[in-house]
Amino acid sequence: MLACNEHAAEAVDVHEAFERWLPGNSPRLSAKFPRYPAPEGSHEPAMGPDEIRLEFLSQSVQFATAYGAVGRYADHVAKFDDALARLTPTNENVELRVCAVGISLTASHIAGDFERAEHCLLLMQAIADEEPDADSAARLHGRILTFEIQLARARNDAARIAAKFQEALSLLERLETKGSSAPALGVFRHNLAHHLNQSGRYDLALPVLDARLAAGGGTHGDHGYAWLMHAAAVWKVTRDRPRTLALLREARDRDPRDLTNEFRTSAFEDVQDDPEFLQAISRSG
Repeated sequence: MLACNEHAAEAVDVHEAFERWLPGNSPRLSAKFPRYPAPEGSHEPAMGPDEIRLEFLSQSVQFATAYGAVGRYADHVAKFDDALARLTPTNENVELRVCAVGISLTASHIAGDFERAEHCLLLMQAIADEEPDADSAARLHGRILTFEIQLARARNDAARIAAKFQEALSLLERLETKGSSAPALGVFRHNLAHHLNQSGRYDLALPVLDARLAAGGGTHGDHGYAWLMHAAAVWKVTRDRPRTLALLREARDRDPRDLTNEFRTSAFEDVQDDPEFLQAISRSG
């Protein structure tokens, strides 16, 4: 929470206090996301201390970059590598490890350490290959593809971006054909659509977002950014004013944040001052 509110030094202090406290203590956190404390006396699978150590180091991009923000990026890398090395690999913690390395990858590319980021990408792929269930492994590789797209964008590698977009779209189609679970595909569709929009490929993002909406029973839930992404793709591709405005209103009404600043992107550059669009997205009316 401190890292998300731009209090990097305080976030690092709290984490290091937790590191000092953890040895000898046995907090029971659920092995299932979102890792809430497991009920006392329950048989629900819980994370061990080594898994908790890794989870806390990779709880968010904001936290992972907090060390770099206070000039201690090398300390984050050392702590992360040590935590990952301590953890005994099991089939049950494959996803935890993939996600953790992905967060560390992002911290490295934000720090400009592309060599380590590429190493993290290879490590994620190797860990995903440990997953014994073929469908679960495919979904993990889909998530990894979005990290690779993110890395390629950071490196301004247009050819790699285009190739990975096609690879990701092909994988998504295969997973849809196999009937993969809606929640798992929802994350993949969301992340892929984000990168497609950010790269100006609204034409490719729109069917992905349409499919996400349909799979959610006609809703993106309370994720305002998903509604906003969908509105951007609809506007850029179709110029359907009523539908775009309806999606913007959903973004406004379902997200507790004021998304006006997020609205001010190139997707809406021609309607930045349009009163109807501003009223649709702004909480201030």
